[in-house]
Amino acid sequence: MKLHIFAAALAASSMLLTGCGDKFQEEYPWMMGDQGSIDTEDEAGLGAKDITVLEKELRGAIPFMLNYSHEPNGSWQPHKYQYQRANNVDNYAGYWTTSKGTFTFGGPMPTLYTPDNDYLGGPIDNQLFQQSKNAIFAATELGKPAWRAIALIIQGYLGHELTDFYGTIPFTDWRNNKRVPPLTYEKGEDIYKQIFLDLDEAIAILKAEQPSASELEKIEDPTKTISNGDWRRWVKFANSLKLRMAMNIVNVDPATAQAKAEEAIADGIGVLTDGDRDLAYASTDGHKSCIYQISVNWDDIRLGASLENILKHFNNPLINVWFDGFQYPITEKNTGIQADKSIYGIRPGIAMSNTTNKERNYGPFGIVHENFSTMSQPFIKLSEVIFLRAEGALRGWAMGGTAQEFYEKGIRLMFEENKVYAQGGELDNYDVDAYINQETCDVVDYVDPLDFKHNTKGRVSIGVKWNEADDDETKLEKIITQKYIGNFPMSAEAWTTFRRTGYPRLFPVYLNPMYPDVDYELQIRRMTFKETTNNALEMASAKEALGAGGAQHGGIKVFWDNSDTWTRGDKSDDNPSNTIEARNNF
Repeated sequence: MKLHIFAAALAASSMLLTGCGDKFQEEYPWMMGDQGSIDTEDEAGLGAKDITVLEKELRGAIPFMLNYSHEPNGSWQPHKYQYQRANNVDNYAGYWTTSKGTFTFGGPMPTLYTPDNDYLGGPIDNQLFQQSKNAIFAATELGKPAWRAIALIIQGYLGHELTDFYGTIPFTDWRNNKRVPPLTYEKGEDIYKQIFLDLDEAIAILKAEQPSASELEKIEDPTKTISNGDWRRWVKFANSLKLRMAMNIVNVDPATAQAKAEEAIADGIGVLTDGDRDLAYASTDGHKSCIYQISVNWDDIRLGASLENILKHFNNPLINVWFDGFQYPITEKNTGIQADKSIYGIRPGIAMSNTTNKERNYGPFGIVHENFSTMSQPFIKLSEVIFLRAEGALRGWAMGGTAQEFYEKGIRLMFEENKVYAQGGELDNYDVDAYINQETCDVVDYVDPLDFKHNTKGRVSIGVKWNEADDDETKLEKIITQKYIGNFPMSAEAWTTFRRTGYPRLFPVYLNPMYPDVDYELQIRRMTFKETTNNALEMASAKEALGAGGAQHGGIKVFWDNSDTWTRGDKSDDNPSNTIEARNNF
């Protein structure tokens, strides 16, 4: 079969993943790809015999690590990003709030906590697995084992994220490109174990093969490169991912978590470190980022109240670097009071109107700044790795430095990478030391200048300055809260860390009458699969893997989630609490 036919088949299969304005596919919405129409002889298998075809397949697979691809001209695909991130994970992290109640596709969603709202299945996509299958199973035989290594890394990246989102995926069946349902959904802990093994294998292969820059060009588009011609960058990707995954399981398997984290640091090449750039796709000249398109041009998302509140609590200048707002006056709907000029975020869970524009409703609230119009799209940021090492050191792990050293380094990097205190930056000569040395910070209450009924008391009371006299829980909260800021806009990692630790102290969901299985303090714990009349066997497999007694709603916890240790007080805004009474290792 000719390569262009293979590409066409993949393009057709990707249509199952809908974007704004597209028709939603009802049959198997979580089973992306043409699972049943390709004949059993695997017409798309030319890459299993031809290394040139395999390399082109792998080159096409890499952009799907974030579950959405790029247009042929190099621009982002904002429709896919909106369906797969902006209308779900970005909100659950507290970074953004979707500011409309209906779109031109999918069902109505008075709030994002309205099941089934046709958006909960957004991030799940197995097209990466389809396009990398031959690299997994044929590259070594064709004399290019390094391509198997890279395929293992990208499958591990997507696989661990989707496991974190849903709690279970058919990881092995996807890898084997099984096309005839039902697929077998696997337990999250088993998927993690397999990915750890895959990452170790990938690291060993790359160290042995050491592919040249010219070889890497065969599988990486120069405008969307991970390695920039250096195979060691792929090793750092694998080790940094190991470190992230190790921390995710710290509360359920602390021994394995420590062992995997220390392996990643002790490796001769190791994780991202000083002088490394983020593992990210650079923006292509002339093309606006997905977030900019969705926020500014479509008016579909606005700054989330939790991030607004945290930035204002610390008087962090990044709020003015990342966001813009108040293009039009905001008047409180009941009192007629006009708001002070500022950048405002929307509280999660409030009922949205069907239309939002810049002139009215929540339109004048925070949009993304022009600074982010051509942002790079990160997979793993250096700042995340630095803060992970701070948390590991706090837990007594061998991270190559102290918790305070990594914590303060992460904060400095947060400002440096946003050019806040560089000459000619947004804020010339900003005093980062003064920020780091804030012993205490005033608690900032949240005010919704459009409707005061959404007001709530501030939750974050910690300062920034590292104090060895603090207990470990306070130190952890400081690390996670500054990491939350520094990792923006990486919502997947932020949501996972919030579910794992309870930090930062996000505002509770305001209105949640239509999702009785989700506690508005704990918030949504996993994304759900859309159940139809066609997928009873699939759902039975997924529910068994989740181990939740035949359910798969959004209140079910993924395998690493032990949030039963959270102390939630009486759930009132007068007594907010996300503290954790007991945690392994603390």
